[in-house]
Amino acid sequence: MDKMKKIGILGATALIGAGLAALSEERIREYVKDKIEAGTMSKEEGKMLVEDIVSEVKKQKFDLEKNIIEKVHSTIKMADKELVELSDKIDEMKIQELEAELERIKSLREANN
Repeated sequence: MDKMKKIGILGATALIGAGLAALSEERIREYVKDKIEAGTMSKEEGKMLVEDIVSEVKKQKFDLEKNIIEKVHSTIKMADKELVELSDKIDEMKIQELEAELERIKSLREANN
């Protein structure tokens, strides 16, 4: 697989993860803000809760991105290996075709002599 495509896939994966984390952080902040406004939580409790949850979300995001990148790398490595094997088979088939053509030409020359 082309190296630029590999980089593109990995970059897209990271951006998706970052987008999900940002969306989650925004929702967490809105939830805590609602609880503070409703009086069920103090500002200090809300701040601590947001920090704890955001920290955990970032850790989970990092772990998820790491797992995704490992899977993508593994898949690319497998695809590259299969591509090399297919390329080798094609080369072998071409060689066999060329050898067969050479034999046919030799036979024609011998028949004409």
